[in-house]
Amino acid sequence: MAERSKPNQPADRSTGNPNSPRRVAARKLREERRQRTVLMVTGATIGLALLVVLGGLLYDQAWLPSRPVARVDTLNLSRADYWSERKLAYTQQIVQNFQLLFLLAGNPQFTQQFQGQSPGINREIAGLRQAEPDDAVIQRWQDRQLRELGATAQSITVTQDEIAQALVNELGPVFLPDLEAIADDPATAETATPAATADPALTPTPIPSPTTRPTSTAAEAATQLDQIIDAIFRSYEVELAAVGDEPNLTKDDFRSALLAQYREQLIGDRLQEWLVPEEGFSFSDEPTRVQARQVLVAVEPGGDQEAAFASTRATADALVAELRGGADFATVAAAQSNDLGSREQGGDIGYFDRNGQADNGATYPPELVAAAFALAEGVISDPIRTSFGWHVIEVTAREVTAREVQLREARTEALDTWLEEQRARTTVARFPEQTPTSTALPTIEAPTAVPTFLPGPPTPLPTPEPTVSATTTP
Repeated sequence: MAERSKPNQPADRSTGNPNSPRRVAARKLREERRQRTVLMVTGATIGLALLVVLGGLLYDQAWLPSRPVARVDTLNLSRADYWSERKLAYTQQIVQNFQLLFLLAGNPQFTQQFQGQSPGINREIAGLRQAEPDDAVIQRWQDRQLRELGATAQSITVTQDEIAQALVNELGPVFLPDLEAIADDPATAETATPAATADPALTPTPIPSPTTRPTSTAAEAATQLDQIIDAIFRSYEVELAAVGDEPNLTKDDFRSALLAQYREQLIGDRLQEWLVPEEGFSFSDEPTRVQARQVLVAVEPGGDQEAAFASTRATADALVAELRGGADFATVAAAQSNDLGSREQGGDIGYFDRNGQADNGATYPPELVAAAFALAEGVISDPIRTSFGWHVIEVTAREVTAREVQLREARTEALDTWLEEQRARTTVARFPEQTPTSTALPTIEAPTAVPTFLPGPPTPLPTPEPTVSATTTP
């Protein structure tokens, strides 16, 4: 008998059923693959973004700050060091503005240039990292390193006590209103009024001119230094508060900047003393300026000049004899001098230097100037011939540079020369290397105007011809 089919066993139709186990498993597998792909792409994107951020941080926080800006010998000035150096310079500039306000007290025309400068400098400090390096700051750092190397080579040292004493000696009279009282009783430092109050409506108020006092002892200087820093910082806060700004500097910034400044100053002083010792220094007694008076026998221009000078020489000789005989110079000048500018002043033509430049703006003939500087004080000269006629002069005063000024100028010049020599001997570099900048448009200079000398003051200074600049680009 044929076997009959079982009605409870339907035919297999899974290939056409979307919910069949095989199709569900396939869809699940595809979804898992798609999710893995999305996760991989998302992870890669996030990883790349993190790498970019991390790279930026490494560049900004590690690589860029470590890049060299300059070098002296084996010492590099990194970008981070430069930022610190520039911050010191800004801090010192703020203090200098307060000093100038004190020194120029009572002259609003000048003090207004230095009042309220702190906010602008404060904002520049905030953008310090984005600013291009300043050549002057780098040059100053290089010169300081050269001085430090020279001081080390000569065993020149300065102590912290010496730095503090120098700082207090100079800044104390500005920022401590009663330095004498503080020196006598350090306890009064707590109640002393600073150079500027904390009232935002006020700008730093200069104090009266200081009186000379002995240099503070090391212990006094330590106390006074703290008071000076406090007073400076209060003045700084006052100017910022006036415009609603927050300080980008701290008291420690002011302390570091000032200690660095006065260390540099003392090292420079010691090097100058080593280069030009006072013992053996040759002081000059030659005048840098003289004061004179004259009687002029004028010779009119034109005609036979030699004949005119010959005919007037006898008059000039007679004046010399009269003056050497004891006649009053001012009386003779008022009566007989042809120089209208000086005879009303008793013949006085004022002070002038070796170039003939006088205090009154006059420019005197070189023959008269040479004779005056060769003449002893109180001696009547022989007649001096210039293009204006015959001058009979007497030097009434000779101005010789003070010995301390001569020594200071010689030491400054010696240090400048020594620094140039050190730059040539030592490896001094900039990064990137600096290349000379050529001028795009040439400048055609007009010939120097020849001054016209007049016999007496006031002689206007010569007016040079204007400089002509080319208008085409080469």
